[in-house]
Amino acid sequence: MTVTSKFRSVLPYLPPVLRQPLDKLPNPDELREIRLRLARPMQIIRGCNAFTVTAQGCEMPPDQAGITVTRQILDNCFQSICAHSVHSWQAAIRQGFVTIAGGCRVGLCGTAVMQKHQLETVRNLSGLNIRIASERIGCAESLLGRISPMNGGLLIAGAPASGKTTVLRDIARFLGDRHRVSILDERGELAAVQNGIPQFMIGAQTDVFDGYPKAEAIEIAVRVMSPEYLICDEIGNEAETDILLQSLHTGVRIIASAHAGSLAELRMRPQIRRLTDAGVFRHAVLLGSSAQCGQVLMTEPLRSAAG
Repeated sequence: MTVTSKFRSVLPYLPPVLRQPLDKLPNPDELREIRLRLARPMQIIRGCNAFTVTAQGCEMPPDQAGITVTRQILDNCFQSICAHSVHSWQAAIRQGFVTIAGGCRVGLCGTAVMQKHQLETVRNLSGLNIRIASERIGCAESLLGRISPMNGGLLIAGAPASGKTTVLRDIARFLGDRHRVSILDERGELAAVQNGIPQFMIGAQTDVFDGYPKAEAIEIAVRVMSPEYLICDEIGNEAETDILLQSLHTGVRIIASAHAGSLAELRMRPQIRRLTDAGVFRHAVLLGSSAQCGQVLMTEPLRSAAG
């Protein structure tokens, strides 16, 4: 398996007071997250462990002092992440994150501004969580050797930060070199398209619907690209479920991910149950988290309501 981190693509978004110490860290490609919390030390997540970082680029235990995140540092990072045009990113901000170059997702934390009982924007930003994307070429091949998507749809479950997107991306690469694949990349993480060009290896026959709402992308992809496989992440709302049920009759196989800490928890989600009962997914896979991030803990065949 070949591992490539997008750590370097994150550095230009950070001010020198953060960028220079981070650039001195040993094995920076092993970092999973950079967490910035107002008036507290910057933290990095390496494997399962959190560390603070000194101005000299040394890692320290999380309860020891490091570079303190000031209001100016946090606001400068946010402006840079939004390309100094925050208003252009309001739709993403309302969802709680902004996706930057390399498919890295930046989670936002602050004070909600509500309008007519709906989240309008976020003010008084208090924290940023930069999740560093990585490409693990070959990480899905053992899974595909055990479960063939040719036999029906595949649902990949796991807790947050369990590697679901990374595994989906490698499935797209593997299948896309052999079959017609459409990636529905609503958040810009799977393919990390820039100026129409994917920044990850996703397969020679793979088309990317970048930034489309999934429900619309599913319908358009089936109609105009004739895919054999549709790949998308984090499914679960009613509109997406309705469209996926319609796609069942087109012969397209669906490979998707969903948040769940166990397969039992996955089965309890109403929209997921609708999909499995209809036969959209024939197999489910549970990925581990923390020290077992990206590892397949369990596979299970799924039976439709019709048997």
